[in-house]
Amino acid sequence: MDLVLRNARLVDEPGLVDVVVEHGTITAVTAAVGTVPVDPATRVVDCAGRVVVPGFVESHLHVDKALLDRERPNPDGTLAGAIAVTGELKRGFTHGSVRDRARTLLDQAITNGTTLVRAHPDVDPIVGLTGVEVLLGLRDEYRDALDLQIVAFPQEGIAKAPGTLALLREALGAGADVIGGCTYNERTLAECHEHVETVLDLAEEFDVPADLHADFADDTSDPRFALARVIADAVVRRGMQGRVALGHMTSSASLPSTERADLFA
Repeated sequence: MDLVLRNARLVDEPGLVDVVVEHGTITAVTAAVGTVPVDPATRVVDCAGRVVVPGFVESHLHVDKALLDRERPNPDGTLAGAIAVTGELKRGFTHGSVRDRARTLLDQAITNGTTLVRAHPDVDPIVGLTGVEVLLGLRDEYRDALDLQIVAFPQEGIAKAPGTLALLREALGAGADVIGGCTYNERTLAECHEHVETVLDLAEEFDVPADLHADFADDTSDPRFALARVIADAVVRRGMQGRVALGHMTSSASLPSTERADLFA
């Protein structure tokens, strides 16, 4: 055995336990009576009654655009200000700058108990595949400490940013794990619907999951920011249940409770 956690507490179990780990896998959980034999090479940690939990999952992290305040702070602290600054700084992204910031962020995640990160690097004509290429390297570099899922993410839209579709295909061919979507970032509602179908087409073509940002507002007055039902209907129509995740579900909070419950169902 490699590791024994003595006197640990599990959230769903009474009393204290000893947890045995061999080759990175939990092989036994026993009552903490000190009877688990150990050899001199085994690392033993006395948890002293502290709770032991599974590694945390960060399912939505824009690693390539993190920590940009260090380069240029948001001038007014608003969302619009953050978007504007990010858009300007993105034009100057290099593999080195993205890699340095991503390493800082992933190290922070690991230090705080996160063992899986789903990262959404931008894929568009502005930055090309810079973020994806950096994260493909970091996925291997951090493999022993962290599972890193890479989402090919069309932040600038697809129809609105000609050339993006080809880049998404290239990213998936290079090894991105998930196809992303930014469904609201198109000029018209029809193009938003087309964006949804294109992303799901790619998910089927490359046999990968999909992860779509569904809206970016606090109400549904603009139908581009209320696409969760459209996406759900498309997923059911294609039989893709369980392979599609939605983020940015903010506008659903403005719906009456009965309508919201119906949407979630």
